[in-house]
Amino acid sequence: MARPRSFDTDEVLNAAMQVFWKKGYTATSLDGITEATGVNKPSLYAAFGDKSSLFQHVLKRYHAMLLAYMKASLAEDPPRDSIRKWFLSFLPSCAGAAAKGCLSVNTTLEAASVDEEVVKAVEAFDRREEALLEAAIRRGVKFGDFSKNIDPKSAALHLMAAQKGFLVLARAHPSPANTRRAMEQALSALDR
Repeated sequence: MARPRSFDTDEVLNAAMQVFWKKGYTATSLDGITEATGVNKPSLYAAFGDKSSLFQHVLKRYHAMLLAYMKASLAEDPPRDSIRKWFLSFLPSCAGAAAKGCLSVNTTLEAASVDEEVVKAVEAFDRREEALLEAAIRRGVKFGDFSKNIDPKSAALHLMAAQKGFLVLARAHPSPANTRRAMEQALSALDR
């Protein structure tokens, strides 16, 4: 009979997430995960499977957190303000010495070395995120925040591409002031 787990699954996934986020999928070893979590390899395997399966658990958790935050943020009125607030909330992840980008974007950059299931998970997340943003822009058109001539799908894709670009640039630790100005410029596309 198997022994009950002697660790908190959420705490282990959070600790593993930090390791994957800092080092990347390829450079992360199960030894590094065991060191960060305090859980031995056999227990990790029993709970999560191999490194790829553990990473899929971590990525699923990370995506769920981001989507929950995005849904809550974009539900506020007026839509223009909620989109702006959501978009600018990524500034600490995109700029300054502590910027570490985004686990999902970092995974995309490393996609060639990550298995197909992980790539599919990132693509599905990106589609859900883009759909939420498109819906908020559509709501903004109805609310009168944006011109009726705006194409919500293209505008959402534009902001998503800009957001992902800022998260990639985070690796160079750009200036928060310059990054904020560039983010405001990206948001100005909604004024057309």
